[in-house]
Amino acid sequence: MRHRVKKYKLKEGKDAKKMLLRKLMKALLENGEIETTLAKARMLRPFADRLIDKARSKDVSVRSYLMSRLGNKEVVEMLMDKVSKEVKDKAGGHVRIVKLLKRRVDGVEMARIEIVKKPMKKAKDKKVLKDKD
Repeated sequence: MRHRVKKYKLKEGKDAKKMLLRKLMKALLENGEIETTLAKARMLRPFADRLIDKARSKDVSVRSYLMSRLGNKEVVEMLMDKVSKEVKDKAGGHVRIVKLLKRRVDGVEMARIEIVKKPMKKAKDKKVLKDKD
């Protein structure tokens, strides 16, 4: 029984999902934010939060753990050096998902996922959904 187990599924196998998470994480670290589907963003958030939390401690065992998860030395170095310094004072919630408008071609919900460095200000982007009061 799968009581209270919440996982996001895509129509892919286990290996394809792992590779997708690696590539999304690499793009997120290189650019600071990426636009993707809402389902992929929701799948990436816990993965990214966990890895950023681990990267804050500069330990050899943590480096090997990150290498096993990400599989790319440059990405691990970027995560441990650059990103961990930016978020070292935060207790959690290192990644934010902002919903965007649906994609016109197929109607899929889109989202922007970004690394949180400072609190969110008012959105100037016209693509961001606005609450209807």
